[in-house]
Amino acid sequence: MSAETNLILDISGFPPESARNCTQELKPVSNGEFKRSVNGELMFLETTERRKYYSIISCTDVNTPIIDRLWVGSQLNIGCIQNLWQVIFPKEKKITLIRPAVAGSVSAVNNFGEQIPFKLIDNDVELYQPYEEKVFVSFRPWLTMQVINFSMITKEWDMEGGWRLELEEV
Repeated sequence: MSAETNLILDISGFPPESARNCTQELKPVSNGEFKRSVNGELMFLETTERRKYYSIISCTDVNTPIIDRLWVGSQLNIGCIQNLWQVIFPKEKKITLIRPAVAGSVSAVNNFGEQIPFKLIDNDVELYQPYEEKVFVSFRPWLTMQVINFSMITKEWDMEGGWRLELEEV
C-alpha cells in the first residue's frame, strides 16, 4: 500500500506518484426492475439477497499503477476509499457490518459527530453501553470484485497520467 492513498488493491501496487488524487464511486448493481401496476403505480421488483456494488476508481497523477496481474475478468480484493455508514438504533448495542472493514477504518459517532467508544469483534461493532440516540458507524469496506474494464492515459509533454478501473462485486 502506498502512503499516497488509502486505496488498497491486493493484486497490484502503486509506484510513487501513481495514486494521488484518487476518487471512488460506489453504486448498487441493479437487482430488479421497475414495473407499473394495472393502476399505473410504480413498483420496484427486487431480490434483496443480491445486494452488490459496482465501482469506478479513477486517479490523475504522474504514473500509472502496476497492472501486470490486472486484466478484464481478474478478481481482486479492494480496500475501498469510499466509506459506508450503518446505524445502531437507540437502546441497542450491536450491529454486524454489511461488509468486512478495512483495519483501522471503523468509527462510531453520535448526531453531533462526537466519538462513541466501541469494540470490534470480527465484523460486529458493539457499544459498551446503549445510547438514547442513534449511533452512526462509518467504515471503509473490503469488497471482492472483478475487473470490468480499465484504462490508462499519459500526456507526454505535461508529464501527467491517469487511470480508471471499473469493477463489480462478485
